[in-house]
Amino acid sequence: MEDVAVCAPDLAVVAAPAAPSRAGETGGVAELLARHCARVERIEPPGTLEGGDVMMVGKIFYVGLSARTNRAGFSRFAALLESAGYGAIAVPMPPTLHLKTGLSYLEDGWLLVDSGFAAHEEFRDFRRIMVDPSERYAANCVRVNARVLVPAGYPKTLAAIRAAGLDPIELEMSEFRKIDGGLSCLSLRF
Repeated sequence: MEDVAVCAPDLAVVAAPAAPSRAGETGGVAELLARHCARVERIEPPGTLEGGDVMMVGKIFYVGLSARTNRAGFSRFAALLESAGYGAIAVPMPPTLHLKTGLSYLEDGWLLVDSGFAAHEEFRDFRRIMVDPSERYAANCVRVNARVLVPAGYPKTLAAIRAAGLDPIELEMSEFRKIDGGLSCLSLRF
């Protein structure tokens, strides 16, 4: 779900998936988003952008330049964000599917980080919770209000989140993992 659009309180952007087989996923999304957001824009080819490569932190959007999100997609997205009072930072990607495959913003300055992003200068000012290399899948978590949704079966990551003073809830994700899906993939958040 998350790859089809990126939403902010006053702007929704319909994505442009890189894989031709995913092009049909955005059909009807603009009309649905228009019910909740006054301004709906699109990324058009040759630009590509998928929501899994976009992490919102306050008024700044970190955007992974990946096999799924290209420079043209980032540039268009950044221009749309700027026109709405937001900023964008391009993030070079280590070998991983999406930006949020390797990190999650848990609010209040906390960033859950896989080792592939540990040396990224863009994230130096965050308080970090490091994900053990044996639990890389657990880097994709979602904070909802005061709780952090965490995939079940990753005890080191669960303990690290608790040690940071956050309150996790484990969710069974084994079936979604089989198709490279993570917790953030299952939602579209405003």
